[in-house]
Amino acid sequence: MNITIKSIPADVGAALKREAAQAHRSLNGEIIHRLTRSLTAESSPIPVTPDAVADAWTALAGRWKSDRSVEAEISELYAARSAGRDADLTW
Repeated sequence: MNITIKSIPADVGAALKREAAQAHRSLNGEIIHRLTRSLTAESSPIPVTPDAVADAWTALAGRWKSDRSVEAEISELYAARSAGRDADLTW
């Protein structure tokens, strides 16, 4: 099937091109990859294996931008945490 997508915002197009290059995919391949992930179980926001968790952290590495120090970020995260509930975190 062939389709045409019109009026892609410049920043979205640039981001798609950048991500495609980083993944060694064509622009078309990147778009198909992202559409497939968004429409399948693979797009689950909760990693289900230790490897998936590691992959998620690797994907996020270096992308977090903040004007606060690391110590301030950590302090704020800890302060915002609730006591929560007991949970089994073993795999």
